[in-house]
Amino acid sequence: MSFFKKLPDLLYVSKITKSGFGDYTKVKNLFRMYKMSDNAKRHAIQFYKYTIPEGAKPEDVALEIYDSPNLHWVILMINEVTDIYEQWPMDYEILYKYTTELYGNADATHHYETLERKDADGNIVIPAGLQVETGWTQEYIHSTNPLVKKTLTLASDTTPVTNFEHEEQKNTKKREIDLIKPEFLQFFIQDFEAITSYDQNSDLEDRRTKKTEIDLVRKYY
Repeated sequence: MSFFKKLPDLLYVSKITKSGFGDYTKVKNLFRMYKMSDNAKRHAIQFYKYTIPEGAKPEDVALEIYDSPNLHWVILMINEVTDIYEQWPMDYEILYKYTTELYGNADATHHYETLERKDADGNIVIPAGLQVETGWTQEYIHSTNPLVKKTLTLASDTTPVTNFEHEEQKNTKKREIDLIKPEFLQFFIQDFEAITSYDQNSDLEDRRTKKTEIDLVRKYY
């Protein structure tokens, strides 16, 4: 079953007849969205880290882990993915095309990152991976006896990162997700259904379907 099928229904008054009765349209109640609490996520025994393979869709991961592509909504919900196009990793070809459209040239330099550099005693002067701007320099004391000062420069102490490499780094981070262990899956689904169901009241058709009230002002127009 898909994620939206799991959400409760809302009978929304789309039209009010002269007799005062409403014509209802059934919609999904997106206001009953479920978000895992930070406390629940801290129960690490229920979860494990997973790296999304190249080209795999949520349905593919669900089929591999839970034996059903229809349980992809569990994966998306646990990782708070609300926009599959922005938050799910792209495969190589799509990412390259996206980068080209975004920057005009995927292979042009996006920024520069430092290389690790040490002083004469082996102390790290600057770590690798710091993003710096064009024209960057940094002076440091290479040794104290004798006193030797050196200057780090963009040309000799950094490496260029292309637009594609920059987007690929962000894309790679998206591949690391949390998955609930299969043995806890049914508990999660039951918890989701319990939380998103409506509390008992007079507006309910059933625990998964609620009617909106008829606007008494509009009733007579």
